[in-house]
Amino acid sequence: MRAVESRYSAEHHMASVNLIFDNEQTAYIRELSEKMNLDFGEFIPHATLINVTEQDIPRLKLAAAALPSLDKLVLDGVNFLPDEAGNCVCVELRVQKTSWMIEVRRKLLEMLDDIHPGLDIDGFRPHITLGIVEAGTLGDVDMSAIPRQLPVIIKPRAAACYNGVHGKVVEVVE
Repeated sequence: MRAVESRYSAEHHMASVNLIFDNEQTAYIRELSEKMNLDFGEFIPHATLINVTEQDIPRLKLAAAALPSLDKLVLDGVNFLPDEAGNCVCVELRVQKTSWMIEVRRKLLEMLDDIHPGLDIDGFRPHITLGIVEAGTLGDVDMSAIPRQLPVIIKPRAAACYNGVHGKVVEVVE
């Protein structure tokens, strides 16, 4: 299945603060995407905490470092989210929206108030994107690859990241 471009414009997703995972957990998510026939290409699996409109990496690194640590990230299902134009569908692993997530989002909104694109807490929908497919091709997605019990991601860490043209994380900045 051919991957398609995201619905998001580059100016809303220049950079981000994300939860990233160790090598084993990253490999698992990439393999799941591949087994589902999503053909997402090279991507860095992550759960976005905030997207911003400027690549102010020093500031994003400080914001990421200021966040409390998290023991685990609980995955609790799969979402299919069509874009506004109806051209494509994002296939995502849903992440539990815990009190930690809400507090961290609030903190990031305050710290990065002048460079986020009008975001809020209510609209925050934590997830890990597995792929983006053309509308009408969901029948080609191999749903049998999704395990009955999704794993828990242990000790994710916050990091500043550069985003690609369509909002896909292309580099973690250490």
